Amino acid sequence: MNRIDQLLENYRSHIRMPLRPGLPPSQRVWFAVYPASEERRLMNRIDDFALLTQAAGHPWVRVDLQGSLARWIDSVEEEERAEWFKNPDDIELYAKTEWKELLTRYFKSQALRAEAPESTVFALTGLMDLFDFLHVSELIDSLEEIFRGYLLVFFPGEKEGNNYRFLDARTGWNYLAAPILAEK
Repeated sequence: MNRIDQLLENYRSHIRMPLRPGLPPSQRVWFAVYPASEERRLMNRIDDFALLTQAAGHPWVRVDLQGSLARWIDSVEEEERAEWFKNPDDIELYAKTEWKELLTRYFKSQALRAEAPESTVFALTGLMDLFDFLHVSELIDSLEEIFRGYLLVFFPGEKEGNNYRFLDARTGWNYLAAPILAEK
């Protein structure tokens, strides 16, 4: 069984368990952890996760961040963008504020689509765009007050103990999310 099939099987077991409404937001976050090399295969199977979620009786709302970095940079005035590229550290500085706020507003607009927000699984995909500009933990923290259901973060990286490492490159951070792994 390949890793994405195993991740799907583990997710099937997880989503069939009774959901516990009323938990704090940090305890309603699930990390589907898979090797970054499997990103394309995972994206080709994302509808399978949606079907499993719906078969378990929960609404599904996918929030895809892929391409958001390019759209954000493109939305900046040309002169300001030219200044950023003279000093690339500026891009990261603005990403931690302006881009994160933009992503948070985008997530909120997508969350409003949920018909039953308390039982909805909000699937967050496209995190690779964040690499080198915004920490996943910072984005998750900004989303915690928005979703009322469950946040399923498709996380390309690895989990060691309670530490998550994004794209196997950054130093990990400790997070309370329930892990769903691509292994037995």
